[in-house]
Amino acid sequence: MAKKNNDIIKQEKEIPKEVMAKLVQSRENILNDQIKQEKKKFQIKYKKQMGITLAIAAALILIAMINPQINTAIKNAFGISQDSGVAVVENNGIQNELHLTSTDKGREITLTKFISTKKKFAFDYQFKLDDEKLKELLKKQRSPDRLFTKNATNAQDIQLGLFVNDSDEDLFSGVTSQSTFRTEGDTFYGSVVATFNQEKIPEDAKLTLHIYKLLWQDAEELDQAFAEASKTGSPFGVDNALEYEGDWRFDIEYKPLTQTADTQISNAKNITDIKAISDPLQTTIQFIAPLQEFNSPENLLSPEVALYKDGVQAEDQLFTQIYNLETGEIEVSINLSSLDKTSIYKVQVNKVDYSSGEVMEEIGFFELQNKESRSPK
Repeated sequence: MAKKNNDIIKQEKEIPKEVMAKLVQSRENILNDQIKQEKKKFQIKYKKQMGITLAIAAALILIAMINPQINTAIKNAFGISQDSGVAVVENNGIQNELHLTSTDKGREITLTKFISTKKKFAFDYQFKLDDEKLKELLKKQRSPDRLFTKNATNAQDIQLGLFVNDSDEDLFSGVTSQSTFRTEGDTFYGSVVATFNQEKIPEDAKLTLHIYKLLWQDAEELDQAFAEASKTGSPFGVDNALEYEGDWRFDIEYKPLTQTADTQISNAKNITDIKAISDPLQTTIQFIAPLQEFNSPENLLSPEVALYKDGVQAEDQLFTQIYNLETGEIEVSINLSSLDKTSIYKVQVNKVDYSSGEVMEEIGFFELQNKESRSPK
């Protein structure tokens, strides 16, 4: 089982307006046949994920525009408890605390929380912060004067693997992940929340989590590379300044949660074929919206899903957005727990300006609510 996973948790970096202007110019060059481009079919938009730097040009395809509206209870929480799906599970008294330790190459890591469903898992870990080089790198990363995206100040690059029932097959692929950290005193606290693009974890699974590598870049070097790249819109990146590499293994005693819910759809406008599947950590929703006008390189507008919880915008609870511009199919995952039978969510599809993110007009919307939570037969 000592297989290392080559999939790296990635982050979408926010692009300043001047850089985005260059990207738009590049797109105009495409339209003028100065650059060739395959016909686009899909757009995939992720909640901000933490890890290695992507090329600026990737922002033409993958852009996440998040304006968190976080309620007080979640905002004051730490680790995976900040995820509203996890918070609902914890508030229902479902156990997720652990104290599993693993040591490799002189570094001890403790797994303090772990929770999963068939499609999503989350965990907290910690280790002693006794490395002066790491302390300096973290100080640079959290500097308020950084040129690079402020949202990267708590980003953590991590490589991991997830195995079931002592199998050699690593499940950690086809996954959208968010990895963050905080420090307190002489302790480093890390958190990971990950959603698969399909159900991959069996309900009777005995899971084993592996942490293979923790990586850090020098924020000052990254900012300098970013500043140079912003002048031309070219790709950029820097080498890792520090790596903790090993195989920290944790055998999980908790099986995946399987409670489901009857999710009712109401007040649909200009949206059809709505289907929702809810588990204790999230709800996956599929539907069809009129997206045909976006399926051409001449169009500088883009579809964008906005999420509202009880009338308040809640983009922090919108984890992924996947669009098929030819068929109009959209799939989103939101942090609506099957155990939550009171919250009313509104899913709204907007037409936004590609460069500024400004909402131009509403395309359609619908509402959903879990009426009854149940365990499978």
